[in-house]
Amino acid sequence: MASNQTVTVIDSARVEEAQAQQVPLVDVRPAFMYEEGHIPGAISVPLVVPKNGSMVPDDEIVAAVEAAGVAPGDDVVLYCQTGLHAGLAADTLADKGFTGVELYSGSMNDWTAKNLPVE
Repeated sequence: MASNQTVTVIDSARVEEAQAQQVPLVDVRPAFMYEEGHIPGAISVPLVVPKNGSMVPDDEIVAAVEAAGVAPGDDVVLYCQTGLHAGLAADTLADKGFTGVELYSGSMNDWTAKNLPVE
């Protein structure tokens, strides 16, 4: 069942606000990319298949995000390297009834270009 939920597209300033508000930041990139550097405080929830760059199935996206402690009514910020995979994951979560989904469209490329902290 599809919903009419939408995803809010945000910038790095909102990511910093979300960090201060302890909103979960979810890095959907493969684990090796997360380990090479991520936004401080982000949770690694790999949703991209490293071999071919495809997304895991929708039900696995929902299960993985819920396993990371994010409930459908919670606020959550998703990012990846370019915004593409995080956008797909964000749309899936919104379609599945998650209501507080925010997409950092610039993702790591934007974050590192602005010389913001990486851990």
